[in-house]
Amino acid sequence: MGEGTSGVKEGNGAASAAQERAPREIERDIEHLRTRLDRSLAELDRRRHELMNVKLQMRKHPVVFIGAGAVVVLLLGGVGFAIYRSHKREEIPQKAKRLRIAIGRAVDEPHKVARGDAPVWEKIVAAVGTTIAVSLTKKIIERTWNETVQPSRSR
Repeated sequence: MGEGTSGVKEGNGAASAAQERAPREIERDIEHLRTRLDRSLAELDRRRHELMNVKLQMRKHPVVFIGAGAVVVLLLGGVGFAIYRSHKREEIPQKAKRLRIAIGRAVDEPHKVARGDAPVWEKIVAAVGTTIAVSLTKKIIERTWNETVQPSRSR
């Protein structure tokens, strides 16, 4: 295919009039193009129907469907097992068992259960951090309050 419109010739008045094609020839070309277009559309429609036919796709690609089914079963099984375990953990005997194990660990290694008082430097850092956070919060609240209340009062 070249550039330009199909079937349109360049030229000036008298020369192009001599080069004009007969109406029957143009109609035949149009009919040929319509036939090709109809065939292409029919082929596209056939492919669309084939693509959307799940049974046919299962026959053509059984491994893909088996893999997808296995993934879905694994996901659903994992979710089901997680729900089962969460309900099982809430039962009284399970809670009692976990408490017994925790108390046993505390008796065996009490130094790992809880630490003593925080060091002085940690208390100082915590106090300074809290003071800065409170100060910044107060300033932000005051600024926001003044920006929203003051303009509405001046109206």
